[in-house]
Amino acid sequence: MRAGQSHQPPRRVGVAVKLSSAEAIALGQNLLAELARRGVAGVVDAESAAALGAPPGPVRAELGSHVDAVVVVGGDGTFLSVARGCPERTPVAGINMGTLGFLTEHSREQALALLDDLLAGRALVERRDRLCVAVGSGAERREFLVLNDVVINKAALARIVTFSVQVDGDLLSRYRADGLILATPTGSTAYNLSAGGPIVHPGLGAILITPICSHTLSTRPLVVPLDRRLQVWVERGDEEVFLTLDGQQGLPLHAEVRVEVEAAGEGLSLIRDRRASFFSILHKKLNWGDREG
Repeated sequence: MRAGQSHQPPRRVGVAVKLSSAEAIALGQNLLAELARRGVAGVVDAESAAALGAPPGPVRAELGSHVDAVVVVGGDGTFLSVARGCPERTPVAGINMGTLGFLTEHSREQALALLDDLLAGRALVERRDRLCVAVGSGAERREFLVLNDVVINKAALARIVTFSVQVDGDLLSRYRADGLILATPTGSTAYNLSAGGPIVHPGLGAILITPICSHTLSTRPLVVPLDRRLQVWVERGDEEVFLTLDGQQGLPLHAEVRVEVEAAGEGLSLIRDRRASFFSILHKKLNWGDREG
């Protein structure tokens, strides 16, 4: 993770909003009007266009490739829907209209100040590591970029599944569990946290391995260096198992099909709230120390 300043004031700014939130749509419309007033082109993703009353641009997953910066108005789910196709050269800011919002750090009250910083070229931009996830082999091989987590889990009524995990070719463990999470430090505060995994500062280069409801008491979450290469597969084919990437893309995972996970060469450029640190965000979002025991 590297922090610094944005290089050039953007000439084209993408805007994507949470479509189920009237407040997010209203704020998105205000941002577009403010961009137009300042002579900056606002580009709206195709999914948001009708709600915002704007001409449709590229689909949401491709928005970052067509603009110089993106502002997402919504929760972390909306942010991830944009981030999964966003190149590192395009910084992304999130305005929180959801609940926890670890990725969408900026409040709605900060929206215009955020726009001021962005258009003046003084926004604080921080690189976040992503994972490259490859599924299958040969002509059926597919690759994905993941910011938060890779989740492998069973269908609701399926029996316990056995997962095998290798690290750099060495067998780590055979997990008997409901599922398995492979997360980045950025994603450590997402599903990983709910499953009992550790919170890891996003400045650390690491991959988190967290079983979901393990049926082996000795199995515990593990943190490995980011430069390691992981392989995961399901040992038996009599269960329904699914692979989910950042909660945005999913596909069935058949027995013995290898899922390879390693550091991606391309990270994500996250526009930070310069008034908040990772630790102050934890304190606020998780209510740490706000009540006397």
